[in-house]
Amino acid sequence: MAVKLIALDMDGTTLNDEQTISDQNRAAINEALKRGITVTVCTGRSNTELAPIMALLPELRYFINGNGCKIYDKKLDKIILSDPLTFSAANTIYRIVREYPVMLEVYTNNQIYTSQSCYDHAAKYVPDHFVQLVLDTRTPLENLKALFRPEWQKLIYKMNIFYNNAENFEAIRERCKGLPAEMTGSSDANLEFNSLTATKGNAVHMLASTLNITADEVMTIGDGSNDISMLKYAGYSVSMENAITDAKKAAKYQTLNNNEHGVAAAIKKYALL
Repeated sequence: MAVKLIALDMDGTTLNDEQTISDQNRAAINEALKRGITVTVCTGRSNTELAPIMALLPELRYFINGNGCKIYDKKLDKIILSDPLTFSAANTIYRIVREYPVMLEVYTNNQIYTSQSCYDHAAKYVPDHFVQLVLDTRTPLENLKALFRPEWQKLIYKMNIFYNNAENFEAIRERCKGLPAEMTGSSDANLEFNSLTATKGNAVHMLASTLNITADEVMTIGDGSNDISMLKYAGYSVSMENAITDAKKAAKYQTLNNNEHGVAAAIKKYALL
């Protein structure tokens, strides 16, 4: 079947290591749009992090963000999917994570909060190419505990930790296994927590259904563990050459890496026939 919807991961996929979109990737995306194919961003980024992506791809209407906890329709300026963590799950994750020397981030509807101490020493936790983004888009608080008090209870869409010690990562994963939360990551330095139903696969499915598009008519491209659900869903699923092993296993096809315009190569090969 012909491809009618393309869902693109951003970091490690559409974006190169310089955090830009190559001319080749942009040209392929624009050609798909000209042919009537809907193209959507499908990213772990959310809230204020999404603004740079929207600026890079002003032609797009739909943005799936926060690993599938939200779908934003830019044309209507409307959120068409909202799937936050339960307060109980978020509170338990907070209580576990605060025992470890990691950088915790809490994503509410319009802000991404982290502690002042972690914000001041972001380079200690965050990969070099993400440090400036974090400094530009996070709101530091003296104590994140304030977010979990009844008088200031906000919907929490996602929680993320940056870690620089693999032992801490494994310990946190093990202790959070039984919680009603989906654990994924977009790199080898972070761990993300979402609602069990807030996955990229579910969000792409919902958007496709809204547009009367079947899974066989969907292409998804990604590289990380948070991309696996959408790679398993789509009829045309493509992993990047730089993808983790589990993402490659979930995909039907593989393309070039993110510094070699792998997105453009995949779109040309499977969508622009």
